[in-house]
Amino acid sequence: MNDLTNPLEEALTAATGDVGTVAERCRAAGGLLRVTLGELRAEVGYRRLGKYVLEELPERLTEEGLGWFPTWRLSPRDNGEPRKDHDVWVFIRDGGLRCQIIDAIQAPDGSDVPAVLNGLLKGRPQDLSPERKLGLIREILGL
Repeated sequence: MNDLTNPLEEALTAATGDVGTVAERCRAAGGLLRVTLGELRAEVGYRRLGKYVLEELPERLTEEGLGWFPTWRLSPRDNGEPRKDHDVWVFIRDGGLRCQIIDAIQAPDGSDVPAVLNGLLKGRPQDLSPERKLGLIREILGL
């Protein structure tokens, strides 16, 4: 019998996907969670993964206050062959540093990239080039 009375066990269970919605699991995991397209598909109630599901997923995630990357995974135009085992990272869109970094990478024209990069690297060596800073962020995001 699986008695979830231990708070640590509850958090681990939520983070691994055994309970709750993707949004609940993301919050339980600290605001960043890797999920599969299959998990997202099941949450919106579809049995098959295709163009129309990919069109609906961004709307649903946005309604839940979540962002995602890589963005192309949820684009029917860019992901012509979605697979249920493809990973997508979801994150809480709270305006914090994580959101700013992801926005700076995905949509640099709408972000203050130097300020975001400098905020991320506060306390690190100042002699890193902007390209190296961007490279560090891409490494963090797995891009």
